[in-house]
Amino acid sequence: MNKVALSSCLLTSLLSIAATGQTAETNTTSDTQAPAVPPQAQWSGSSELGFIQTSGNSDTQSFNGKFNIVRDLQPLKTAFKVEALTSEESGDPSKEKYLSEFKLDYSLGEFDYFTSLLSYEDDRFSGYQYQSTVSLGYGYRAWNDEQGKLDLEVGPGYRRNALETRNEHDEKIEEEAVGRFSLNLEVKIGEGAKFTEVITIEGGDSNVVYKSDMGLQSTLVGTLAMKINYQVKHTDEVPEGTKNTDSLVGVTLVYSF
Repeated sequence: MNKVALSSCLLTSLLSIAATGQTAETNTTSDTQAPAVPPQAQWSGSSELGFIQTSGNSDTQSFNGKFNIVRDLQPLKTAFKVEALTSEESGDPSKEKYLSEFKLDYSLGEFDYFTSLLSYEDDRFSGYQYQSTVSLGYGYRAWNDEQGKLDLEVGPGYRRNALETRNEHDEKIEEEAVGRFSLNLEVKIGEGAKFTEVITIEGGDSNVVYKSDMGLQSTLVGTLAMKINYQVKHTDEVPEGTKNTDSLVGVTLVYSF
């Protein structure tokens, strides 16, 4: 009887020691667990390149290129874009335009965000030395899933343009407060194909500028795609000798990363 009692005591002690050791090991593992790693910035972007050359009755060369990069580290998202367009006819420049934009978004929630934009455009055949805009605003993500997205932005801004020649008021600088509205749409229309549309309207007391950038992109292989692009810019009041509407149709190769 004493042997049975002693065996029971030993068995109980061994089970207690094993349970205690397991609990201690669990606590030690929990205490030494590495802290959560902060989210890493997500980089993405694309570059576009298009070139056309004709010869014969007329000799023309045109080049257009775009590059944009996005750094997404929520709640902050930074985007930078540059564009270049040059064209020659019989050796004489007929078009030369450069555009750069810097955009900063700060997420306020699932659908709302604060946005700011700084843009600079140098169009050598527009009658302006440069055109620039800075704006702040509110953004709303009306749609965002695997099929596409729709962002709407609105807010105040400030526009400053430099004319090549003085206007009727003997001024070379045009500047005014503006209101800015932007629509950014992207729709997946098939396997490896998408439709994009970016519309911006900047309006002030003396002038209104409307821009539309429409694109149809289809994947060729891997990260390489072909894109057909149609751009329109309409300005209500333009320098003398220039047209109100400027348009561009281009075909480019797109590399995404």
